[in-house]
Amino acid sequence: MTSINETLKSFLKENKEHHYNYEEEIDYKISSGSLGVDFELGGGFGPGLHRFTGMNEGGKTSEAIEVMKHFMEQPGSRGLYIKAEGRLSSEMRERSGVEFVFDEDNWKDGSCFVFESNIYETVLDLMRLLVGDNKNKTRYCFILDSLDGLIMKDDLKKDFQDAHKVAGGALLGAKFMQKMSIALAKRGHMAIFISQVRADIKLDPYSKAPVRQTTATGGNALLHFANYILEFEPRFKKDLILENQTQPIDKDKNKILGHNVKISVKKSPNEKTNYVLQYPIRYGRTGGTSVWVEKELIDMLYGWEYIHKRGAWITSDESFLELLKEHDLEFPEKIQGEAKLSKLLEEEKELSKFLVSYFKQIICE
Repeated sequence: MTSINETLKSFLKENKEHHYNYEEEIDYKISSGSLGVDFELGGGFGPGLHRFTGMNEGGKTSEAIEVMKHFMEQPGSRGLYIKAEGRLSSEMRERSGVEFVFDEDNWKDGSCFVFESNIYETVLDLMRLLVGDNKNKTRYCFILDSLDGLIMKDDLKKDFQDAHKVAGGALLGAKFMQKMSIALAKRGHMAIFISQVRADIKLDPYSKAPVRQTTATGGNALLHFANYILEFEPRFKKDLILENQTQPIDKDKNKILGHNVKISVKKSPNEKTNYVLQYPIRYGRTGGTSVWVEKELIDMLYGWEYIHKRGAWITSDESFLELLKEHDLEFPEKIQGEAKLSKLLEEEKELSKFLVSYFKQIICE
């Protein structure tokens, strides 16, 4: 061992509280809840910071909670939802399939504590405490909803026109990530920061030109530290999923079944920047089943040429039937229409469960 090596070794030991070289790096992929999105993201989200931006009703909060739900499937994992604005309705909690608790004594692995505060310093202190003092090696998924709701403690005493609400988001982004970014990622924690976009808006979904240029709160620090930055697009009439897409909406004869969520990838570590992704939502579902996985499975089956459409009929490839037979599962050689196929997948839970697992393995390879 050279003198340089000895010098470095001595330095690392003397300063072990100020670096992470002696800690084992934790890595994983957490599902977005959507097979299609997972495929494009290389399996899902990893540790560290992710940023969800967009206009109201775009699906930011719902998707963040969906990611947290899958995060907490890991042993020794908990969620912390920072409610800095007046969201997280009882309906949203019921749809999510996540166990939310409001009493700190009830917080346990696999559940999410709701911390109701919009004070920048208080939010920062709690997150730093949990990430830094972690003897049990608990993994945390933090959702901050949203940066726009934060305010500095000193601003509470100021007049309305003098308070700087937006500054809280920028300061949190810079100060938190400067102090915690390495620990957050290396120790296997995840943070999802939600923020609104401000835009020079040209809301024309049929325009061939770029629809709008947007900026989000949080300052430049989040642009650099975030692994993924996803912008959730506004929802338009053309994004609705009907019983019959070729016919106009009719509350009795052609009901709205759901809608497609569209996401623009503004930053990614896997060359997907500027991609536009989408996944379907099925209305009326609870318990964490809002993502219309059955509809995505049909797209996957088409994509891998396991099924083929000829007119109104869908036929199954022989190799696909053989695959299912090996796992004691049945599938029709021929079925009329995607509506019946979707219903079949919804009813045959074991079949759908196998197909989801099968395609996830392909996605993560």
